[in-house]
Amino acid sequence: MIFARRLPGHPARHSMPNMQSRCRIGAAIMMMVMIASTTTGQILSTRSDKPLTEVGEVIEQLGSTNYATRVRARGQLQRMGLQAFDELHAAQFHADSEIAMAARHLVSSLLVSWSTESDPPAVREALDEYGAQSESERQNRMDRLAELPEHQGLAALCRLARFETSLRLSREAALAIMRLSMAPDEAQRQRDATTIREVMGPNDRRAADWLRAYADDIADGKYSAQRWSELIRQQRQSMDDGSDPTSNRPAVLELVQVCASRAAKAGLTDDALAISIEHLDLIPPRSREVIDACSWAIDNQMHSIVLELKKRHAELFDRQPTLLYDAAEAVLADGDIDQAERLARQALNVDPLPGVGSDEEKKLSPKVVEEIAQRHRELARELETHGLFRWAEREYRHIIELSAEDSTIAATAKNDLSKMLMTLDRHDDCIEILAPVVARADADQQYARRLSGVKIYTSRMKEELAYQRGLSDLKKNDQEAARKNLSNALAINSANIDIIIAMYRTDGDQAWKDKVQRLIDETTRALESEITSRKTQAKPLMRQLDNGITLAEALNQYAWLISNTTGDYQKALRYSLESLNFYPDSPEQLDTAGRCYFAVGDVENAIRMQRRAAKMKPHSPPITRQLAEFENALNDASDPASDAGS
Repeated sequence: MIFARRLPGHPARHSMPNMQSRCRIGAAIMMMVMIASTTTGQILSTRSDKPLTEVGEVIEQLGSTNYATRVRARGQLQRMGLQAFDELHAAQFHADSEIAMAARHLVSSLLVSWSTESDPPAVREALDEYGAQSESERQNRMDRLAELPEHQGLAALCRLARFETSLRLSREAALAIMRLSMAPDEAQRQRDATTIREVMGPNDRRAADWLRAYADDIADGKYSAQRWSELIRQQRQSMDDGSDPTSNRPAVLELVQVCASRAAKAGLTDDALAISIEHLDLIPPRSREVIDACSWAIDNQMHSIVLELKKRHAELFDRQPTLLYDAAEAVLADGDIDQAERLARQALNVDPLPGVGSDEEKKLSPKVVEEIAQRHRELARELETHGLFRWAEREYRHIIELSAEDSTIAATAKNDLSKMLMTLDRHDDCIEILAPVVARADADQQYARRLSGVKIYTSRMKEELAYQRGLSDLKKNDQEAARKNLSNALAINSANIDIIIAMYRTDGDQAWKDKVQRLIDETTRALESEITSRKTQAKPLMRQLDNGITLAEALNQYAWLISNTTGDYQKALRYSLESLNFYPDSPEQLDTAGRCYFAVGDVENAIRMQRRAAKMKPHSPPITRQLAEFENALNDASDPASDAGS
């Protein structure tokens, strides 16, 4: 198998002879109902001036003095399943305590089928035995539904928003729907809006109100800022007056952030900022909550929110390097490079490592020192994901320079830094970092064993070192040295197709070209065999997730190798698009698809795929480099001057 380029639940009413007993039980039940009703701020009754529905008539029979009638009613309501759910949910607060208790029992124990025959297989699988799961697992199932491509989980999430017994989870299902990207196709948006309206029906839950408003948005193709502001104010009023116990600060804040994110994506930046800043007091002045809020704001390109939080919680920011880096990033986005640099330096020095052998180090235990180093490492990795490579490198080098040379934390920082430098094509800097570690591991087996204990393996580092040397040679146009170093790298790991690609791009005599072609042919045959094997196994083992992962990897590997070298480019494109059926939003696989389109000469589709990849992973240097390559090619093709010059 090829491993390179991985993707990633009632009491009965008693008859008249038992009236005394009934009164005692009834009083207890009434007390429970009153407590529950007080909690919700309201006592509901299914009796009204309106004629009862079929379900309502059966619910009333739950309070019959006839035992058989009550039993029949319970059975009938259970058979009705979701059809009876809304009215049963309201009947939990019925003025008749017997009906209220029976309704609660039915709601909590009702065995319903959460999926329908028309649901796609992936949806039915996610909803399999859903009602028997814990709240956390039900939340996980919701997340799986939201991640399905082409809004396949939309109807199921609507059912959960409408019928989930936990109002918190009902709200989470609605928010999951609202986070979905709006379909670009108007016909699909109209279908989605119709699905939401039909599934939600006249349900009067708060989540249903949100989804009906969301359905109007997607039908109109725009975000209704005024309507969402009013819905948020209603939700906040319910929290402030205590009329809805499920409406707490985190719940309202999440609604605010979902709405603000949608407004920002719709280009309504002022509305997004206004609604966010209006409700900033929902964020408690605690590190974790403020950090989460800053991360959300940065992810949504609302940097002024970070600066507003810094004004409100200045002391908290000064104590937290993460928050200082967030502020630095926000200032940098506004163009103030000097102030951003000052904040970044301040962040580095909040909790610095003591120097080896220093008096400060002697006062600390080795465990405390390692914990400080790990905090700096986590900061570096986070900065890297934001594309702040210079600040990330400074954090990594802080660990390297102030840790013992033979310590595993120093080696870990070097390993992390080298990987980052590889993505930046800084081959010589990468070599400078890796070479001493490899040399020491070769000379000191105990050191090598310590490294393997933290999953740093000498063979892998040797492979990377040789590979980076080869790439450096290519950049310097030293073809002979490149052939030697790339061959050394491949000898360590013959499954790394990126090495084969680099060899293909290295000049050499006919023997070299024949050798590279044999490697390409052998690797593609191995991948073809893997693909055939996985497709054969996938049929009887469809529910085994690993089949999809491994098959998608093999398809992606084949497509990446061929599109970067030579072979059947159309087949590579088919394989790449097939792999996207498994993980349509994988930036790595989208990157491969872009390369495949480019290989067949379809530059416009190459750019389209590459822009999707860059949107999913905006700070990936390889992805952004390839996008620039494709865009330059398109510009060159459309520039008459370039044609004349050629």
